[in-house]
Amino acid sequence: MRSLLQVVRGTSEAGKDLPGILPALTGASIMFRRGQLHVIAGQPGRGKTLMALWYAVTCGEDVLYFSADSDQGTVVNRVSAVLMSKTVNEIKEMRKTESVSLIEDELWELNRRVRIDSDPHPSMDDIYDEVMAYIELFGRAPSAIFVDNLMNVQSMHENEWTGYRDTMRALHGLARETEAAVVVLHHVSENDSKPNRPAPMRALMGKVAALPETIITVAMDGDQYHVCAVKNRDGEADPMAENPITVYVDAPSMTLFNTHMDLELHRKRMQWQ
Repeated sequence: MRSLLQVVRGTSEAGKDLPGILPALTGASIMFRRGQLHVIAGQPGRGKTLMALWYAVTCGEDVLYFSADSDQGTVVNRVSAVLMSKTVNEIKEMRKTESVSLIEDELWELNRRVRIDSDPHPSMDDIYDEVMAYIELFGRAPSAIFVDNLMNVQSMHENEWTGYRDTMRALHGLARETEAAVVVLHHVSENDSKPNRPAPMRALMGKVAALPETIITVAMDGDQYHVCAVKNRDGEADPMAENPITVYVDAPSMTLFNTHMDLELHRKRMQWQ
């Protein structure tokens, strides 16, 4: 049994902040923390995977990413776009030419800390097995585990909402056991939200808000990417999503930016390549 004194003295990773997502979000205490369960929620196609995959690639931490919602080829294209500051379409064209070797070099380096599982319908047993395999391979648990998304995880229950809650309970336990930040992507009800605005907490499908320490709702609107912490045990929460924080996005290259100036600089660099 671990004492609270042992936690204070540094033998536990639980509660430690992972690298900030973006300065504007860090300033609002919107962070991923080890040993905790997080949710990124939004309507379909509004940027959930973009945030999760971009962070997994750029954070510099050990990551295990369950990409149940996207096939392997799509994941390769998106990850490579982030790594190489290119659009997904440019990556697709590069894979048809000898330039594919440049992509392989980038992915080889990323492979030292990030592993991606593309089982379209993993069970919780499958997820546990992959986590154990990661630990055996690297000798340590990943700092972050992403599950994209909750709807794709197999459940023993015929009732969909009961299945969601049971899966969340298991993932909450996984975060505690591994002291990894577990981040689950999930949908919101389109009846209770707007596509270009972060949804309020009540819009989460399946009433799964009880266990996560942090729930972030997101929405893209052109170059703007709106983020709201509708639940945040370590900072201020905005359950009704009335005051979202706006950062910026270049969707073709799957990349987020803190300011519009950063976005414009990125686009100019891409033109110069």
